[in-house]
Amino acid sequence: MYRVLLYIILAFFFSLTFSVKAERAYCAKYEECREARWTDLKQVLFEDIDLKSGEGIIELSTPKRAPDAAFVPIRFKTHKLKNQDDFITKVHLIIDMNPSPYSGTFKFATNIDQIELATRVRLDAYSKVRVIAETKKGDYFMAANFVRGSGGCAAPPLGDLDNMIATAGKMKIKVKKIEEIDGIVEAKIMILHPQFNGLQANPATTEMIPAYYIENYEVTYNDKIVMALESDISISQDPTFRFMFPSDKGGKLKIIARDTAGKEYTLSKEYIYKDNQLIEVASK
Repeated sequence: MYRVLLYIILAFFFSLTFSVKAERAYCAKYEECREARWTDLKQVLFEDIDLKSGEGIIELSTPKRAPDAAFVPIRFKTHKLKNQDDFITKVHLIIDMNPSPYSGTFKFATNIDQIELATRVRLDAYSKVRVIAETKKGDYFMAANFVRGSGGCAAPPLGDLDNMIATAGKMKIKVKKIEEIDGIVEAKIMILHPQFNGLQANPATTEMIPAYYIENYEVTYNDKIVMALESDISISQDPTFRFMFPSDKGGKLKIIARDTAGKEYTLSKEYIYKDNQLIEVASK
């Protein structure tokens, strides 16, 4: 009797899981269904907040069709703003048709009048990708692109699983001064991490791999936050971020990343200005 009951429970669970997947795949094909899903998401995530058009405020760049749905490049950029109350302090990333649509919230330095960031995300099905900019005074502006691609969330990890886990947290930083903009530098951060999302099967055993991904990132320069991210399962394997931040003098750039296993990874580098360029002098 116990086994029969267990089989019934398992059958119900798997039928529910597959029905949710089937519903999402079906819905992704039809615009009305996708818009209805966004209406529900908006109510849950933003309640009655007025999401204004991002035209003239924030731009989003994505491919129209993703060559690889497990590594979809996205880039958002805000227009230069004059009024400090209009400066962007947060950007929310939403991928409507992903199993977990809320993909993360980026936070930025509050003294920068223009933001630009590029990264890579997973795409489970044809979906709108949205960036919602939040200003100092509490206004919200949205830009959205429709991207064709599917299977990115369930795509198997690239590489040997044991090696991925062993090397998780190794980082690289590249920094360069933006010649065209005074006092602004560009940083590129690369972090080795498998970013298992709980939806992938082990190619060797076909068993599902438990979720294991970085959920918090914090980047500081001279102990002040220049970029931070609270994320979910949509950031691609081996996360990369390219972004700008203000700097008119040398100092220490530090990265702290924390994953769902409670592990913390850090890397810091010291820079000086020489011949109008940032030069690395130490790292640890």
